Amino acid sequence: MPLITRLDARDAPRRLRLIAIAGYYAVGGRADPGQRATVVLMVAKKVDRDQPAPGRAAVVEVDRVDAEHPKRPLPPIELSATSLGDAIRELKGFESPDAPVVSLYWSVPADLGQLKGGVSKLKDLIKPVRERAASEGLSHEARESLLADADRILELDQLVPKLQGRTLAFFCCNERGFEEAVVLPGGLPDRVELDATPFMRPLVMVHDEAHRYAVVVVDREQGELFDFYLGVLEAKEREHDKALRNPNFAAGDREYGVHHKAQELAKHHYRKVADALVQFLQEDGIELVVVGGHEESVPAFLDVVPHDLHQKVIGTFIVDPHTMTPASVSDVAQRVVDDYERREEEKFVSEAIERVAAGGLGALGIEWCLLATDELAVDRLLVDAYVTEPGRVCDSCGWLGLTGDECPVDGSPTRTTPDVIDEMVTRVLESSGHVEHVHIETPLRDHLVAALLRFPVPQQEGATS
Repeated sequence: MPLITRLDARDAPRRLRLIAIAGYYAVGGRADPGQRATVVLMVAKKVDRDQPAPGRAAVVEVDRVDAEHPKRPLPPIELSATSLGDAIRELKGFESPDAPVVSLYWSVPADLGQLKGGVSKLKDLIKPVRERAASEGLSHEARESLLADADRILELDQLVPKLQGRTLAFFCCNERGFEEAVVLPGGLPDRVELDATPFMRPLVMVHDEAHRYAVVVVDREQGELFDFYLGVLEAKEREHDKALRNPNFAAGDREYGVHHKAQELAKHHYRKVADALVQFLQEDGIELVVVGGHEESVPAFLDVVPHDLHQKVIGTFIVDPHTMTPASVSDVAQRVVDDYERREEEKFVSEAIERVAAGGLGALGIEWCLLATDELAVDRLLVDAYVTEPGRVCDSCGWLGLTGDECPVDGSPTRTTPDVIDEMVTRVLESSGHVEHVHIETPLRDHLVAALLRFPVPQQEGATS
C-alpha cells in the first residue's frame, strides 16, 4: 500500500491545484527503495488578509456560519480578483452568443454606517438578471445560466467588510464556466449589463488613468519615495542627510563659507534622493513622477534631476515633510494626477479636431469612428465618458454600426447592443489601439467620439459628425 505525505507550499494561483507525484518516500533524509510512495503536493492559495488594493491581483475569502448549526462548517465565500491589465486582456476576447454575460459594477460604501445600503444596492442590481432569466426568447440553458449567475452575485454580499470603499467589477457566465473579478477604486457608478460580450467601458476608463506614479517628498535633509497607484500610497524608501540648520549664524567673511557649505550639503542630499528615484523607476516600472516639499526645496531638487527623469515629472505640490501624513500626501498627489489627466484629455481632443480640420489622420463623430474602427484604423479612440449609444454588432465578421438587421459586409444577421461605443472600445483594444475617456467639457461633447488614425479613412457621404 503506498504511503502518502502532504506538503504545503505557499503560492498564489487563482484556484487550488492538486499535483500527484509518484516516487519514493523519504524519512529523515533516508530513502526506502522498497517502498513505493505517492507524494501529494498541496499548493495552497494565498488569501489576502488585508483589504485588497485596487487594480491588483488578490484572493478574498470570508468564512460562513450556519445559523441553525453553528458548529457545522460551511465552505467559505471566495473571490479571486485579477489585476486590472490582466482582466482587460482576458475580457476583450471573450464572447458568449448562447447565454448572456453578466457585467456588474458594484460600489461598496466607505462609510461603515452605509454598508447595509451597499448590500441593498447589490440586491437591486441582480433584479434585471432574474427578470431577463424569466423573459421570453432565451433557451433553457441561458435561463439557468442567468439564475446561477444571480445566485453567485448574491453571495458577494458576504464580502462587504473586505470591499469597503472599493468598487467591484464582476463578470460571469455560468453556461461558459466564466468568472472574472477586478477590485477598482470606490465611487464608480453602480451598473449591470447583460450582453454577448463583457461591458468593459468603466474598467477601461479606470485603466486610462492607472499609471504608476512615484511621489517624492523632499527637503534639505530628508527625502521620501512613495508608490502611488489608483489612489493608494505606499511608502518605499527614505533618505536622511545632515544639513546646517542655521547657515546665518556666522558673521563677516565666514558667512559666505557657511552658506556655501549648506548649499553643497543640500545639493549632495538632493542628488542622493534623485539617484534613489532613478533606481526606483528602473526597478519598479514607474511611469510618471510627482514632486512635493517646501516651496524652496522643490525647484532645488528639480535642478539636480537628470533630464530624462525631469521629463517624467507631471506636477509638483507644496507640503511640509515634517508634518505631512500619508493621507494628506495621497490627497494632494491625487489632485496633481487628476490635473495631469485632464490636460492630457484636452490635448488629445484638440489634436483630433485639428487633424480633421486639416484633412489629416483624424475622425470625428460616431458614424465616422465606427467606420474607422471596422477598418482597424484607430490608433487612439477618444470617448466622452458620460454617454452611451445603442447599436448593432455582427458576430460573424465583427462589423459595428448604428442600425441594420443584416450585416452590410457578409449578410449575416446582427444583434443589438446597449452601447456600441463599448464594442468600439473593445475592438480598438483588440487591434492594439488606445482608448481615452474624456471627463471634462470639450468640443467632443457634441460629437460623442473622435479618433486619431493610423491611416486615412474617408468619411461616408451623408454621415454626420
